[in-house]
Amino acid sequence: MNKTAYLAGKISGLPNTHVKNKFNRVGEHLKSMGYKVINPVAIANTTLSWDESVRTDIKQMLECDEVHLLPGWQDSRGAQLERDIAIRLGMQVVYH
Repeated sequence: MNKTAYLAGKISGLPNTHVKNKFNRVGEHLKSMGYKVINPVAIANTTLSWDESVRTDIKQMLECDEVHLLPGWQDSRGAQLERDIAIRLGMQVVYH
């Protein structure tokens, strides 16, 4: 499998270790299945504003084959936006 998966989920307002663990756990599982994984938590630039971060993340998401929504994505403005864009563009969306 040579697909690229983008991880989307709630980041803001949660403890950093909780967020990293959740994203890394799903990312490692997908890698074990042969996916290339784009994990926005692992490549985040903490000096950017929320708007700048989401714009950067969406650019990377658009290069992927699938968007994987982590539990709690519904509570995230960014993940909701990423999901909406993915659906409107006909990308594969996977719910975890």
